[in-house]
Amino acid sequence: MNKLLLALAALGLAACGTGAPKVQPLVNTPNIAGTQGPASATLIVASPTALAATPAVTAAPTVSLPPPPATPTPILAASPTPVPETDLLFTGDINPARCVYAAAKAANDMDLPYRPLASLLRAADVTIGSLDGAISDYNPPTPCIQTTRNLLAPAETAQGLGFAGFDVITVATNHIKDCGLVRGCTNNSMLDTLSNLRAQGIQPTGAGINLAQATTPAIVSVHGVRFAFLGVSAVNNPTWAGDAAPGTMPFQAQVYLDAIRRAKAIADVVVILPHWGREYTGDISFEQRKAAAAMVAAGATLVIGNHPHHVQGVETFPSGAVAAYSLGNFVFDQAWSDGTVYTIEGLLLRAKFQGSKLEGIDLIPIHIDNNFQPRLADAAESAQVLQVVADSMAHAPPP
Repeated sequence: MNKLLLALAALGLAACGTGAPKVQPLVNTPNIAGTQGPASATLIVASPTALAATPAVTAAPTVSLPPPPATPTPILAASPTPVPETDLLFTGDINPARCVYAAAKAANDMDLPYRPLASLLRAADVTIGSLDGAISDYNPPTPCIQTTRNLLAPAETAQGLGFAGFDVITVATNHIKDCGLVRGCTNNSMLDTLSNLRAQGIQPTGAGINLAQATTPAIVSVHGVRFAFLGVSAVNNPTWAGDAAPGTMPFQAQVYLDAIRRAKAIADVVVILPHWGREYTGDISFEQRKAAAAMVAAGATLVIGNHPHHVQGVETFPSGAVAAYSLGNFVFDQAWSDGTVYTIEGLLLRAKFQGSKLEGIDLIPIHIDNNFQPRLADAAESAQVLQVVADSMAHAPPP
């Protein structure tokens, strides 16, 4: 059993021990040809040793026999080397500012938002997030006022991301240059964010001091397989990088398709993380659907999107590549949504690889408690979230 499943089991046991509803994360895994159940075993039981005395046996006369013919020594074929298995775990949008920071600061614990799911996040071979904000001390942090849309968290919040075990985070989002309530920091908050993530051992992707750096992938090698991660933003064009201007990778087909092809030339698996789509809806746009198909055709194995703050559909392509159009929120203070509670729900997506081949995905629904802290959703809410995913894909526009 791999360590991510063990982590899920441990979280379930912990929930049971505290009186919480038993966690039953639901799974959506494509069929894998050739899968079979365990082989049956025959148990052979030795009969009891007889207790009665045995009669004496008279030795037979000795007879000389010719030696047996020589037989060739069997040559044993080498066993095939097992293909290594790798788990990638993706989250929805993360906003460590505003009310999330206020809760962590009140508890004097920057790890607090991530504690319920930290063991699950750490158990993956690579954990990937989407930072929908900036992390910088350039200005005072954004206060806990949900109508304030400028999302600036202080540098100390990066500790929580490090504690949670994130390895890669896309910063190609519309809030990466936010400065809080005091304006005028231009690129400073974005550049500080990159430095603060790196200080926690986290590789940022999707932004840099110029276009060349913004389109350079983060590379993670696991079990001899090289995974390349790219971030791209379709939202808030003023954040886009230029040849000599800091910013995010622009959502321009000639830019992101070239970035995918270049990444594919140096890596075994390419993952692209687009920030796209319409906010607060499960409806996939024509632009998303068309772009995902082009990304897969260019060489991406996984397209994992965010920004709508609402879960959206998951599509499997004939090549086996997968596009998840939005995973919703992960750590975010948006408890104001309507009766569908869509802004306090989301998904973790686990991608399972054997070597460089994608074998399947698991969708793990989450619920955000107290306007800042995600936990695994219970069985009823999990079913509801997965139904939204299915409905979203069923109503998606043609590619």
